[in-house]
Amino acid sequence: MRAQLLWLLPLLLLGCPAQALRCHQCSGKDNCLQPTACQADTRYCLTTWNSPPGQKRTNVIKACAYTCPGVQESLAYSRASCCNSDLCNGAARARLSWGLLALGLCCVYLGR
Repeated sequence: MRAQLLWLLPLLLLGCPAQALRCHQCSGKDNCLQPTACQADTRYCLTTWNSPPGQKRTNVIKACAYTCPGVQESLAYSRASCCNSDLCNGAARARLSWGLLALGLCCVYLGR
């Protein structure tokens, strides 16, 4: 019976549809925390910061991307960051991760 269940598991996993990557999307002055389901073959969530010379404001663009731009594709006044998990290009998640890391380190230190 157990062997039959082990053969059934891969069939169940193959039958489940894959979920598309979800990224925050915005351009320029929009709200940059807008979760969007990306196309099925999207691999990255992309965040780009553009600070053109002579402008005081930095433009932030967040989008789904098929590839991650390399250093050679960057301009002197822009930079890009890629990640590949759901909603990973949101600023709040990064702050939460650092906070959880700090809390974990405090617990380890105090537990000694």
